Amino acid sequence: MNRNPKISTVVVVGAGPAGLMAALTAARADARVTVFEKLPEPGVRLLATGGGHCNFTNTLATDDFIRSFGSRRRFVAPALKALNGRRLRLFFEELGVPSHSPDGFHVLPVSDAARSIRDALRQACRKQRVEFRFNSHVSGLQIDCGRVTGILTSHGTESAAGVVLAAGGASYESLGGGASGFRLARLAGHTVAPLCPALVPLVARETWPATLAGVSLPRVAISVEFQVRRPKAAADSCSRGGNAVAASGIHAVTGAATNIEFPMHQDDARAAATGGLLFTHRGISGPVVLDVSGTVAAALMTSASVDITLDLVPDWTMEAWQGHIEKLRKEHGARTVPSVLASILPAALAKVVLERAAMPPDAIVARLTHAQSRKLIMLIKNLPLTITGTEGFGKAMVTRGGVNLDEVCPRTLASRRVRGLFFAGEILDVDGPCGGFNLQWAFASGFLAARNLGN
Repeated sequence: MNRNPKISTVVVVGAGPAGLMAALTAARADARVTVFEKLPEPGVRLLATGGGHCNFTNTLATDDFIRSFGSRRRFVAPALKALNGRRLRLFFEELGVPSHSPDGFHVLPVSDAARSIRDALRQACRKQRVEFRFNSHVSGLQIDCGRVTGILTSHGTESAAGVVLAAGGASYESLGGGASGFRLARLAGHTVAPLCPALVPLVARETWPATLAGVSLPRVAISVEFQVRRPKAAADSCSRGGNAVAASGIHAVTGAATNIEFPMHQDDARAAATGGLLFTHRGISGPVVLDVSGTVAAALMTSASVDITLDLVPDWTMEAWQGHIEKLRKEHGARTVPSVLASILPAALAKVVLERAAMPPDAIVARLTHAQSRKLIMLIKNLPLTITGTEGFGKAMVTRGGVNLDEVCPRTLASRRVRGLFFAGEILDVDGPCGGFNLQWAFASGFLAARNLGN
């Protein structure tokens, strides 16, 4: 079988979703592909996604899906258009893994098992004669005159015409997460935005959330506001410049590098989300919390705390609440305020709101003053909470921060520092909300990077 000489040999670092997709795509283009993975098997973290169910995409239209990445939308667009949700579902169906969307939004394999996705990718790679090197640590890159020519590993050197760094992020270290991929990127002259947990539960200063541990609400709106230093936006041009790696002679890059930038996204001066919320022993979690957690975590890198507000009943306006209380005052004035709140909120949460409003537990609706009513409504619509931390990378689903997007061509995911070097997945400074966005990005970026290896 004839091979394209430009991509005759490809090395993929990392056997997660992005790495497996990159390896399979390159192999199907007739490259000889070797995947290096530090764990003893591929896709270990993939097996844990979605509680083992693997929500790998969703049913949003492509443009809406892309917009969900906020300030990163321009960068992720080429990959997500090259392999959108519909095409990804067809891809897995061709591998023998049909999918469905039980709730009309989240897309999962019909098997309801992440293992079916992982095993299908591994089997397809083996069919294309992809070679896996497990328990292998990649310690450096070989670079010759500004072009990558191979890697250094715990077992020796490996030559390659192209290298895809898909080593993942820092979250879930027990499942393969860590800083090894970022270190390799720095060694190639790339800057890396400081890493912080994203899609992670938040820790509160106040103690009252702990009294509600296990209590959940189906729909809460969270608002976060703070000042942000805005990084420069990634350019569209794919020209390479500012080669930070020595350009003469063959050398192995294994030293340290420290260029960093602040990890806030451009539209993070205000973060807001609506969805389910869960109170925990340390603070809050649930989809709505996870969606703003990366922004909060980034802010906590330069601030001791971040103030957020919870709208406990977002579908009711302030005016609607005022009208509701006035109607109760006239028609059911003898009811107690706790009984009224408990008909809308969980009883334990209603009690917390009343305590923070300094209202006695036997308060009667008819006797509420206008000032008391306003204070109660304000707390329901803007319940303050002070966030002092996150539950860390051990509980984070993804990583915020990563390889600076200004230094990577969005149309190809090629490095602008070193020719023949590509990036895919969580190693890049891209993270999306809950709901299949990050896995879709991993697969799509792996696909796009591998497809451009010969360019």
